[in-house]
Amino acid sequence: MSVSLNPTDLKFGTADGKLWTRRLYGQEAQAAYFVDHGEGFTMYAGTLTARFTPPRSRTELELPIQKAWIKARHLSPSVACRQTKHDGHYWFEYQVPTAAEARTWAEETIFWHEEPKTLLQTDLMLEDKWWKCSDGLYIVQLHFVPSAETPGDWHIAYLAPHNSIDGRSLMKLLEHILTWTLEELKTPSAGTPELEWGCEPIRLAPTLILAARLPLDQTPEPKAAPAPPPGFIPFLPAVVDADNTSAGEANNVNALLSLTPEETARYRQVCRARGVTVTDLMLALLALAEIESTLQVALKSDNGELTAKNIGAYEQASHFLFGFYFINHRHKLPGDYVTLEDGALLFGCEGTSLLFDMATMRKAIQFDKETGKIQRTTTDEVLWDGIIKMSNSVAKSTPSDWTAVFQREVDRQFALDEGLHDDTAFHMRVPMMSSIGDYHTMDILDPFVPETGALAKELAVLGQYHTIRVTHPLIVPICWQYAGRINFSWSSGRKWLSQENMDLYAGIFKEWLDVCIGELQV
Repeated sequence: MSVSLNPTDLKFGTADGKLWTRRLYGQEAQAAYFVDHGEGFTMYAGTLTARFTPPRSRTELELPIQKAWIKARHLSPSVACRQTKHDGHYWFEYQVPTAAEARTWAEETIFWHEEPKTLLQTDLMLEDKWWKCSDGLYIVQLHFVPSAETPGDWHIAYLAPHNSIDGRSLMKLLEHILTWTLEELKTPSAGTPELEWGCEPIRLAPTLILAARLPLDQTPEPKAAPAPPPGFIPFLPAVVDADNTSAGEANNVNALLSLTPEETARYRQVCRARGVTVTDLMLALLALAEIESTLQVALKSDNGELTAKNIGAYEQASHFLFGFYFINHRHKLPGDYVTLEDGALLFGCEGTSLLFDMATMRKAIQFDKETGKIQRTTTDEVLWDGIIKMSNSVAKSTPSDWTAVFQREVDRQFALDEGLHDDTAFHMRVPMMSSIGDYHTMDILDPFVPETGALAKELAVLGQYHTIRVTHPLIVPICWQYAGRINFSWSSGRKWLSQENMDLYAGIFKEWLDVCIGELQV
């Protein structure tokens, strides 16, 4: 028997025309819970590196950026929401501002940093910052950090709970901000931007299931999580404190791999030739890197518990577990929510877990316990006809239709409402994976692509980095393509993973990638 959801709870409403509120539901509410109960777990930082020609100082940029940020609020007012919690639920609150109040909001949410940092240092610094979703603070901050790689460049970043933004929406909004900034630099305007405040709440986005026009009067009953396969034993390496943290060190540990344009073209050509997606191959490579690096860490460790558990995980596991696999749904939404001007959702994804057969994985990575030797098998039969074909099949069979999304959202909300969420559910060493996509295909940041963008001679976006704050032993890989280059980032909690072992993981990933893409030439 189905139950009904009240649509007025899931879209913004107002009693006085000034204060607009909406309840968080499903994935977005669960993510708020993660932040509040996990010391900021899933706070999201998305950073790009900008090069102005000629170089621009903070003094030159401050006022144009502030004006552009105010325009961004008018275009996408969700960035100026606060999150609160009352009556047992999380809520978004948006207050229609006066021009002076909009300027005050911009001053409170733009942060300028003095010390130059690299892109990865900027990410680590941002992921040390977090606040509770129940604290009633503005949900999005904009940060500007001088580049340590090239004096004059700027790292420009969003920081927010992940339930408020994702890697697509935030970069599209930054495209607008950078465009407006250039316009203001060319032709300075007087005073605060003259905007019609009060008309923008129409662009406050509803929750995902309402935007998808799902039948709320036929809301499915909550279901228990499906039973695992018979004999299910997940591949779970040891969770042991890395003992490599000290006062002043960052919470996260990270890594970045940027393929060359030639490697990117080869990667895509191989995938097309084999009938798989970029993500299918990435999932296979991630599993291979995780398994092999786990064994290598075990072999070099003098921690007996870690060695025994890691080798045991390899020998005994029935399945390799992706703890969470983000699925983007924004492109499937009705036309009402396609663009920011239409009130596009700033967070348009949810997801589920994935399982790979471990016996298939062991065929590629063989381990002799007696000699302590690891041997790779790289034949087509094992890699392409086995592991990567399996990855493609598992991803394809993962339900992503609206019926499945509706059920998962109901189940998440039920677990929160009933206090059933297990706070330790993510306290394990498994991947939590996201594939953002190709920014060119999504028509994001195209004007600023170096050498080819229409505005690149004035402002070029050189690269990006995406990650979340990780307060569990999870490893979080994220993939995106920009300016003809596929990029992979990894983050984890420094408490459980050293930089040395993170680099080991990323290096093994690249070695397996080279094996897979080396067979065809462009």
